[in-house]
Parts: sequence; C-alpha cells; structure tokens
Amino acid sequence: MNETNFIIDGDKLDLNALNANTFKGFGYISCNNSSRLLLDYKWEHRDSYDQILTILFGGRHPLMRLLKVEMGIDANTSSGTEPATMRSLDDEANVRRGAGFQLIADAKKIQPELKTAILRWGEPGFLRKKWAKVKTNNPDNNVSEKVYEDMYQWYKKTIVAAYETYGYLIDYVDPDRNETKHPMYNWIKWFADRISNDQSGFPNGFPIQQYQQIKMIAADQNYERDFGDQMIADKALRVRVPAVGFHYNTDDSRNKSFTKLADDYHHEVWYSEGIAPMTFGKYRVKASNGDGIGGVQSGLDVANRLIKSYVNSRRSLYLFQPAVSAYYPGVNYSHKELIAASRPWSGFFDVDNVGMQCMKHFTDFAKAGWDDENAWRYLTSACDSGIGGTENLDHHTEAPSYMTLVSPDRRNYSVIFVNDSAQPRTYHLSIKNIGSRANQPLDIWESIGPENSSDAYDSRMKRIRETIVPIDHKASIFVQPHSMVTATTLDLKHDEDVIYHRIESLHNDRVLQDDSDILYTDDFQYRDYPSDYLASRGNTPRYTADQGGAFEIVQRHGKNVLQQMISEKYRALDWEYSFAPSLTVGDDHWRDYEVAVSMKFDDHTWQNSPTGNYFGIGLRELTDVKGRLESAPYVFKVSIDGACQLIKEDKVVGLAYVDGLDLSAEHQIKFSADGNHLLAEFDGEKVFDFVDTDNPKFSGRVKLGSGYYHTRINKIMIKKIADHPVISYRLDNLDDALNYSGNWTHVCGLGNTKWNRTLSHGEADGEKTPKLRFSFNGTGFSLIGRQESPSRLKLTVDGQVIDWNYQPQIGADRTENTKILGLQSETHQVEISVESGNYTLDAVDLID
Repeated sequence: MNETNFIIDGDKLDLNALNANTFKGFGYISCNNSSRLLLDYKWEHRDSYDQILTILFGGRHPLMRLLKVEMGIDANTSSGTEPATMRSLDDEANVRRGAGFQLIADAKKIQPELKTAILRWGEPGFLRKKWAKVKTNNPDNNVSEKVYEDMYQWYKKTIVAAYETYGYLIDYVDPDRNETKHPMYNWIKWFADRISNDQSGFPNGFPIQQYQQIKMIAADQNYERDFGDQMIADKALRVRVPAVGFHYNTDDSRNKSFTKLADDYHHEVWYSEGIAPMTFGKYRVKASNGDGIGGVQSGLDVANRLIKSYVNSRRSLYLFQPAVSAYYPGVNYSHKELIAASRPWSGFFDVDNVGMQCMKHFTDFAKAGWDDENAWRYLTSACDSGIGGTENLDHHTEAPSYMTLVSPDRRNYSVIFVNDSAQPRTYHLSIKNIGSRANQPLDIWESIGPENSSDAYDSRMKRIRETIVPIDHKASIFVQPHSMVTATTLDLKHDEDVIYHRIESLHNDRVLQDDSDILYTDDFQYRDYPSDYLASRGNTPRYTADQGGAFEIVQRHGKNVLQQMISEKYRALDWEYSFAPSLTVGDDHWRDYEVAVSMKFDDHTWQNSPTGNYFGIGLRELTDVKGRLESAPYVFKVSIDGACQLIKEDKVVGLAYVDGLDLSAEHQIKFSADGNHLLAEFDGEKVFDFVDTDNPKFSGRVKLGSGYYHTRINKIMIKKIADHPVISYRLDNLDDALNYSGNWTHVCGLGNTKWNRTLSHGEADGEKTPKLRFSFNGTGFSLIGRQESPSRLKLTVDGQVIDWNYQPQIGADRTENTKILGLQSETHQVEISVESGNYTLDAVDLID
C-alpha cells in the first residue's frame, strides 16, 4: 500500500502574496479559428450557444475565470485563420471579425467579473516589412524601436474598439509574439511605458485611467523558460510585468525563477496555454490498457498538470487551448476540447463529461479568482506532486499528487488528490489551525471509471463516497487507482451546481441538407436574417471556416459577394507557416454531390504571387492538418491563363486547358463526385471525366481556394447526386452502439487524424476471432480506418453472409476501407469477423 503523510496547518497560509497565491482555476483561449463556428451557433441555435457559455462561465462555481483572445493576422496559425482586426495602419479596428471579442462580451453577460487577455500570433500584412526581423534569433536588437509605435497602435485600436463595441476593457496584454523563442524585452518595457502614459487619441468618454492600468503578461513561451530568469535579473522588466506565463511545461527554470517571482516578488504565474483532455472519457473507459478515466492526456492527466505546475513553478491559472473546438474536425490539433461544437446547423454539441468533472473537482470546491474577489489561496506547504514528465505526465504516476486550497478566513479548505496509476494510495492528514471547528467533517467526493463494463461511463463521476470525521485532528483518505478525490469541509451535498448531472446538448444531430436535393446553397444575401446579421459577424459568411487568407462578404454593384480579401501586399508575417487562401464549408457526412460555384477572377490586382491567380474546388475533405486547398482528396483548379488541373491526394492526375478565358466575365465552375467518378466543368464545357480506381475517397466537406487575389464568389450550390443517400450518423470505434468480442485491442490518445484519437485493432486468432456487431436503420454502412497491410473480413448482414472473404481497401486515416450499399431501408443486424491479418477500425458510417 502506497501511503503519504502531510500536515494541513492554517498558520502557514500566506495572505500577503496577493494574486501570486490565489487559486484562479481555468481560462478559455479563443484562437486560430477554434471558436469560429460559435458565430453560427449564436444565430442558428441561440439556445445551444447560451448553453455552451453557461456550462463554462455560469453558475455559482464557474469553471472559467479568464478568456484570452489571440489576435489573428489573416493567416493560418495552426488550426485555421483568425481574421486581423486591422488591415492597414489607417484602419479602424473591427472586433466583430472572428468570434473572440464578441465571445468575451457574451461571456461577460453571464460572468461580469470575467478577466480578459490578448496577445498576437504574428504580424498582419501592414506590419510585415517593418517587423520582419522579429523572426530572427535576436529580435530584441534587430527590430528597430522606430517600428514600435505602429504595432502599439494595432493593440491600442483593438482594445479601444472592443470597449466602444462591447463595453469592456481588456485586463491583460502580452505585447510579444505567441510562443516566442526569443522574448523582446526592450519592446515589452517600451510597450508597458507607452500604455501606462498614453493620454491622447482616445474617443470621448473612454476610461483612459483604467486603460493605463492594463497589466502586462509575458512572454507566452512554449517550453522555454528563460523569460523567468530575465525577470529576476532585470528589475525594470520585473516592475513592468506583474504576470508571467509559459506553455506546455509544468517545470520551473533551472534557477527556479518562476517560483521566486511568485514567492518573493508576488507575481502571478500562469500556465498560459495547455491542452484540454484528448479523447473523451466516454471512450477512454473502453481502452484495453485499463486506465479507466485516466491515461496520458486524459482528464486525470490535466488535473495532475494543474497540481504539478503549481508545486514546481507556482502556476495559479491554467488556460485551455481550446476549451471549445468550434471548428471542423480534422484540422491540426483537433479532438482536444471540453466541448466539441462543429454542427451549428443542428445545434448539437458534445461534452466531455469526464474531463469537465475532473476540472470541476477543483473549481466546485474552492472559490477561484483574484485577491479582490476573496478567492481561495493555495496552502503551499500542503501541496505536492511527484508525477514524472514535464508536459505529458507519463511516468511515476503512482507518486503522491495533491493540492490544498483554503478560504482566506481559514474556516474552510479542500484537498484535491489525483491517482492516475494502477496502485491505490492512502493519505494521512494532520490538521491544525484551520476550519470553523475542531475535527470538522470532510465530505469525500470521488470520480472514477465504471465498476463494470455494462455500467454507464459516468456512473461514478463526482459523487460523495463517504464523510470522514477527523479524530484528534487526523484523517486518512483512500484514493483508488485511476481516480481523483476532493476532500472538502464545504457542505455541498444539495448544491445542484456541484452534484453530477450528465451534460448533453438540447438538440439531436442531423445532416446539413436544405431539402431533398440541395445540401447547401448560399448567395450571401441573407434575406431571411436580421438587417445587422452580417455587420454583427464582421461580414463572415455562414458555416465557413477560413484556413488561409480571409473570405468576407462585400458589396459589389449593389449585391453581396464573397471576396478573398488578402493580396500579396497584405499577406501576414506568419507565426510558423501559412498556405494560400482557402475555406472549408459543409458537412463531413456528405457523400455523392456536385458543387456549382459562380465566381469571378481578380483582373485588377497585378503582382508576383508565389501561388498564382487561380480558383479551386475541393471535394470530400476530412483531414486538413496544413490548411491547404489540396487537403481535400480531389481538387479542380483553374488558373487565369486557362490551365486546369485535376489533383488527387496532392498529385496531378489530369491537365487541360480552357481557351480564351475572359477575366472580366463571371464563370460557372462545377465539380462533382459520384462514387469514384469525378466530373469537372467550366462554363458548361466538360474539362475532366475521371474514374478513381486507386483507393478512392467517398465522403467529406467542400473546400474553396484561390491565390492571394480578390477572387469573388457570387453563389455556391451543393447538390446531392439524385437519390444517393448521405451518412446519417458516424459512430466512433468505441461508441456504445458497437459490440466487440474476441481478440481486439482498443487504443486512445492517438494523433489528430483519427476520429476522437481512438482506434480498435482486430488480429485474426483461431481461438478468439475478432468480431464486431452493431445494428442500424438505413441502406448501407462503411467501415473507416487506416489499413497498412492486407486483412480478410467475413461480412454478415441479417444473419446472411454477404461476403466470406472481403478484402478491405488499403488506405490512409479516415478512409472508407469497407463499403456496403444497396440494402433495404430498414433495421439491419451486422456482424464483422476478422478472418485473417490485422484490421483497424476508426469509425462506422451509417448510411440513410
């Protein structure tokens, strides 16, 4: 039995450390397109939008206490493009572009005291040349002070615009680049002085004095920790920067600089970007490794990070990137969230109830916030973590891990214990100088996976296991394997905000389909919407997600058109990389369809562009890690010189030419996929007629793309191929609806190109043949999953073997390896047996 002894001594509570020692709970980062589809939830299903925000920011014990917006630059910053608030130095900042700033405004309606922060990913086009040397190894000396003012004005105008538009003032600003490797100390000090002394150029009635008191937070490094050492060495920097933060690393610098900043100088230290749990807990509990609700990148792992990052480097706030994934899945870093919200047309969203409750083990039992809010404090002497690892805590998981939080009056306290190992641990507490009375009872709230495989995944989430009354100021608390426990003096047995209830969407999911034939159409006029619809969204079109450049609705000749706004002159100085402009639209449940686009090339902007002046349509996109038009498996591109390309999985499979292309005219471009048959047309003339016989792809969304030109789109129409069904539902391989027997291995926490980061592997075994059974109502099904080596399946439908020796298609992640169509539209019973080889299943698509 693993045992740990520690003392909870209220006299050791530091009430003089102010915000350095307050428990701040969690924050939400809105960045890189991650909140984009919330704009559509807000308009299409306001009840879902409000429910999502209430889950995160509402109630008596709010989970999120800060919302941080990473200012966009009209370039892909990992998972998509966040629009820039300004595109020239003379622009007035437009904070309605993107979801971030209005997300703050709506969250503040629920939680008025919510704190806010901003920083930048890179530099928008109008600052690109002036700030080019920011990407050198010594930007602090290479970037001239002469260009500081223009950058400052971007921040200032954005902050002022947020106040003028929504009525709030930002609390914290990081002037430096997101995840910089080389902090710009001179710039940060210059910025701090400039903002604290700025008295001119503000609109009437603006709270200048409050603006001057905006705090600096720096330097948002990724893994690196030298900023803390510089803060200790440089008093001038330390005086100007009261809050510091870094990403994805629980440890301090070698010199323990961040601990010194908190303990000796009373600076706030943030875990200013960290993961949300990867792979929902409802899937994790079915993994073959027996980790239950735990494992690397699980809710228990993140809980351990919260504890260890305080113990090792005094982090008092943990920010999720992202808390809500309101982008289309398949982009870089997807399936990493507390709430997945990618279906705005239905209003459906999915909550990781396990991950959420692991976080609420902290915030439900301690008041999170800042010193002036009477927030609870860390009792540092009663916090410890010996878990191994600096990001993924993946070894020595059986070591002690606990955190003690105390109310400022010392009348109440809560202790959070995390045990993400296969061994139980007992903690022996000695309690003194704390509590409203001697031997104050402790309610023991526990979260652990289901006891039996037949039990609901959340059957033992955050429930009171027992109440312990200390004897002679001593208590022992048992923590089971792969579980977490909060021991608290607070009596919350009847608090409905604390008692566990499974959180579910108010809406069932459905496929995006306007009527029997039309899947989606948009002419960008939005006649059925309120008059302020476009203005309130910064002219963002419905259901689109930019992956490069910026596509916005503008007026041309009295009519709304969708235009790509970024030319080569205004292309951003990228954070890391960014490909040519493209957007994604639609439902990954679409199968056989035709995309018809009415568009016009830009015939006015003449430039030497590295990507050329073209327009392209991509079909059946499921994975878009790099944010490229060619992320779609099938792409039809037309350039202004008339050259046409048909591209399959990044390889040109067809070349053609359109003679006499008139750049001043509007053109009609069509591209369709019917099974493995692709047809491309330009102005009614067939350009490509192609049959894909080499591992074809059969479902996915639509992509549209152009070069860095002001290409215009007048109308999009996406039509279903007549009488062809869509995917009615997609089941993850670890969904409750799938029943396994025999020799299967179920794995979680994998890469982001797998659905929900899970896979099931069936290896043929003469004694324990892997079998999969499920039932559904419809006309067919597809099995999804990467196949790297041949295997053989026996397919049985409704008791009849339809194929004794089926060979799944070899292919990449998210590929349909097995497809059965043409069944009667009724309820079917399916059995899949792996007869030879190794077979991988990622998901099952059920077809209408």
